[in-house]
Amino acid sequence: MSKFKILIADDHAMIRNGIKTMLKENKNYVVAGEATNGEEAVEKFKSLTPDLTILDISMPGLNGMEAAKEILQQKSDAKIVILSMFDDEDYINRCMEVGVMGYVIKNESVNELEYAVTSALQGKVYYSSQVQQSLFKKFTSNNKAKRNHEPNLRLTNREIEIIRLIAEGFTSQEMASKLFISPRTVETHRANLMKKTGVKNVVELVRKAQELELI
Repeated sequence: MSKFKILIADDHAMIRNGIKTMLKENKNYVVAGEATNGEEAVEKFKSLTPDLTILDISMPGLNGMEAAKEILQQKSDAKIVILSMFDDEDYINRCMEVGVMGYVIKNESVNELEYAVTSALQGKVYYSSQVQQSLFKKFTSNNKAKRNHEPNLRLTNREIEIIRLIAEGFTSQEMASKLFISPRTVETHRANLMKKTGVKNVVELVRKAQELELI
C-alpha cells in the first residue's frame, strides 16, 4: 500500500519538526517536502503533487490562505489543512470560502491536527474543537434575534437527517449507504436544503442548522 504524501509549510522550524514527528507515528504517511513560505509551498505543491498540504496561515510573503487559493486553482480537489494562531471568525470564514478541508488552532492538542489530516485524506471537512466553539458562540450569541426574523422553514424529516449527517462530516456516498438511498437522492436533498435555507455552500448550511438548533 502506497503512503500518503504530505507537504508541510510553516516558517518556524520547531512547528515543522513537531508536525513531522506526529506524522511519522503513522506508517501510512510520509513527509514529501517542507516549505518556509507561501510561494515555496505553491512551487513544491507543483513539483511534489502531495496528497495533502498543511499550511501555516501566517507566513512571510504569500500567506497560507493565499497559498491555499493558488494551490486550489492548480488542482481544485487538493486537500489542504490550515494551521493558525487565530480563531477569528473572519480568518475561518475566508478559509472556508477558499475551500480548505481543515482548520486547526496551533495551541490545541496534537490530536486535533491528526483528526484534521485523517478527515481531509478521507475527503471530509474537519474544523477543530476550538474553531467549532468559536463559530458556535458567535452564532448562538445572535441566535435569538435571528430566529425572530427567520422565515418558517418547512424541512422534512429526511432533510433534517441529511443536514445532521452533513454536519457530522459524512460524504454523499456515506449518507446514501447509511440511509439506504442513492447518492443522487442525497444530492437532491442537499440542493433542496440549500434552496430552502438560502445558503451557498455546505459550511453555511451547517451554520444555518446551528442557528435553527437542528444540531
